[in-house]
Amino acid sequence: MTRTVTLLAATLLAGLVMAEPAHAAYRVIRWSTGICQVWNYSLPTRPFPYDYRVLTGPLPSFWAASRAKSRLWRAGRCLI
Repeated sequence: MTRTVTLLAATLLAGLVMAEPAHAAYRVIRWSTGICQVWNYSLPTRPFPYDYRVLTGPLPSFWAASRAKSRLWRAGRCLI
């Protein structure tokens, strides 16, 4: 039993050490209505319907994308 617990703990620790950090690719998109939204492009799905335009390049976090969305709103490129 002790050997199994030790082996399990070592496996979990190795998995945590070797795991790479996730590289999120958040972007700000603008729908045809003019409303902007933060979208996570690291997800396997794309926005639907396809009447949107990508306004920013990849951003490292949701907060960075939210700040970019706020700047776009202040510049008059987004309704909300």
